[in-house]
Amino acid sequence: MTDIILGMGEVGSTLFDLLSERGFNCVGIDKDTSKCKNYSENISIENPEYLHVCLPGELNKFEEITTDWIKKIKNLQVVIIHSTVKPGTTKNLQNKFDLTILFSPVRGVHRRFLDDIKKYTKFISSDKKEIDPKIKLDLEKRFQKIQWMSSTKTAELAKILVDTTYYGWLINYAQITKMICDKEKIDFDEMWKFADEIHENLGNRPKMYPGIIGGHCVIPNLNLAEYDNLEIIKKINETYKNFTEIENSND
Repeated sequence: MTDIILGMGEVGSTLFDLLSERGFNCVGIDKDTSKCKNYSENISIENPEYLHVCLPGELNKFEEITTDWIKKIKNLQVVIIHSTVKPGTTKNLQNKFDLTILFSPVRGVHRRFLDDIKKYTKFISSDKKEIDPKIKLDLEKRFQKIQWMSSTKTAELAKILVDTTYYGWLINYAQITKMICDKEKIDFDEMWKFADEIHENLGNRPKMYPGIIGGHCVIPNLNLAEYDNLEIIKKINETYKNFTEIENSND
């Protein structure tokens, strides 16, 4: 049996390494052919079992591309979407096919992705009322620590709202306090020492670095959520960016 990883970026390549390390026969597919592993368009994939979708969730044609590959790979048993996607995406795909389509968001810092994926529980979700016990057993062999969520939309929102967006909001607060400190001409790091023991005892006063939020996770994931009350994260980030540019120009 073969596990197919569609999209060999940071998530897909790490997942490929994880599954290969655990003894599974893997094929890696990417539009950049230099990233493909054990794959050629001229050779059919033998005994395909799992399709792991690791494409960028912000792709305009994410559903279309995934649909095409599900149709292209004959005799698939399970599809797992690991990408961060717009809420409702997995259910839309499930409505098109009889085979089981799951959503399972990834967690971890990219520079130590493989170690983090091994460490964290793999949350998995389905919109089917019942999951074949064999599938559950297969997933435990692949990911070892598993917890099921009640619906794919719950898991899709968990990735956006509880992971990346929450992280962005914490950075936002650091940005706000940094702007206030600079305006009042006090030392940011000295002021935040006041929280050190509180955080040590309660764990709820993390000091975040007030940098400009960039990268391909926090802000792009907000575009997937499309909720007006989350736009404030973008606005604060832009305000801080403008503030630092003015401060730097005055130095």
